[in-house]
Amino acid sequence: MYLKIENDKLLILVVYVDDIIFGSNKEDMSQNFVLVMKKEFEMSLLGELIYFLGLQVQQNKDSIFFITNQVSQEDLEEIWDGGFKTSMYPYGNRM
Repeated sequence: MYLKIENDKLLILVVYVDDIIFGSNKEDMSQNFVLVMKKEFEMSLLGELIYFLGLQVQQNKDSIFFITNQVSQEDLEEIWDGGFKTSMYPYGNRM
């Protein structure tokens, strides 16, 4: 995972085998990333992420949820190399 932070802007980039998954809290930062990548590489945009590593992904304005009924905590820890922690709160809700 890679992070780029510029003032109040955040770009998160995840590379998995031959896939790149990215998102930002500012649309212009995402669009600039796409332009730079398309200049350097042949790529296509597949749209909003809805499924990743066996997890359903639901997004709204303030949060991202990973949903599963079939993946255990142990499976997630193996996928994320022990760096996965559960939370009562969605990522966007900092209580």
